Amino acid sequence: MLEFVDTTKPAEPALRDWLKSNTAAESGSTINKYVGFQRSINLLELQEDQYQITSRGAAFAETGDPELVFEALLANVAGFETILQTLDHQQTTAAAIQASLQKAYPEYQLPQAVVGRHLEWLQAIGALKKQQSTDQYELTSFGKQLLQEKLDQKPVIDNLEIGGTYDRVELHEEYGGARYRGIAPSADYPYVFFFTGDSGAEHGYKDEFRGDTFIYTGEGRTGDMEMTGGNKAICDHKEDGRELHLFENNDKAWSVTYLGQFECVDWFEEQLSDTDGNRRKAIRFKLEPVANDVEFTATDLDAVETDELYERAKGAVTTDGGATQQTTTETTHTKYTRSEAVREYALRVADGVCRGCGNEAPFVGKDGEPYLEVHHLYRRSDGGPDHPDNVVALCPNCHRRVHHGKDGDDFNQELISKTERRAID
Repeated sequence: MLEFVDTTKPAEPALRDWLKSNTAAESGSTINKYVGFQRSINLLELQEDQYQITSRGAAFAETGDPELVFEALLANVAGFETILQTLDHQQTTAAAIQASLQKAYPEYQLPQAVVGRHLEWLQAIGALKKQQSTDQYELTSFGKQLLQEKLDQKPVIDNLEIGGTYDRVELHEEYGGARYRGIAPSADYPYVFFFTGDSGAEHGYKDEFRGDTFIYTGEGRTGDMEMTGGNKAICDHKEDGRELHLFENNDKAWSVTYLGQFECVDWFEEQLSDTDGNRRKAIRFKLEPVANDVEFTATDLDAVETDELYERAKGAVTTDGGATQQTTTETTHTKYTRSEAVREYALRVADGVCRGCGNEAPFVGKDGEPYLEVHHLYRRSDGGPDHPDNVVALCPNCHRRVHHGKDGDDFNQELISKTERRAID
């Protein structure tokens, strides 16, 4: 067909007649799907009521290089990589592939004919074969080679910087995911992007930080929220092997700020208003920032001197030269993360006295120690380091005041000033 289009540049009626005479396509709907698909993968284009082949189509017509079609499918067909990954290292049926696509794109109805058309293209370029006796498909050695080359080119999400500003359109072009949704799982990569901002309040979405824990309201504008779609993607992200990446919408259209990688530790239901102002059950997720903790060893943190504990607590903080520091003892009985050392340091320096009000801890905890809570002066999710100079130990009352009090921000600034004076002393 590409040769016919290239030589005649037919109008739509002429192309329809040619397809009826030279292919198995008979109905108008079948022809529309056939032509539409070739346009969608950038082999054909319509200009001034005449069909022409694109530069990619011309290259394929001239060389017959199957990689050109493979690249076109990857670039232009949403979920095509999901099909390939379902086929990777296993035989499977069209129904199983359709189920994988439906899970990746729960908001769409995907008829099996669509899957069949993609599989036919893979067969046509020699990347797929079908076992007639079992109706199962598997990649050929050529198909496996093409897939591996694609996986080797996978974009690295680690390039995103906390606090950095990004264009959401470009973000989705790079990694996939629906650009108009608050929760946008990528169908091609193991990432779930989710977005927060003030505009969500008008639809009953209420997001907030409680300490380092981010309380995120699920999706669903009216009626009770259900654990489906994006909500399920967040809830099941660990089981599915996906990472959660949080962005905050800015005032400028499509501009977002990256807040970092999080993990879902729990969820609960709460009565909130929907878009219409009606009360409904809303799903709310408890999300914690993912810390890049470095483990070190010791017999017992209690046995480590305070000065050494301070050094260990800041052990993996990046220096100006980009290097990291880490110390260990020769005895390797128990492993501790740096976060645990930071917490232990804050409690030890406090010595049972709240750094906020100056009163002794209100009671003794189950571990037999005065009960105080460790507070991050600068939230890790805002780029604040998990560093011993960034934490103080507070009584429960002061800790609630800093996070939920009307003067919470001012009180936190007082704590920062106290910590700075302590460092000078």
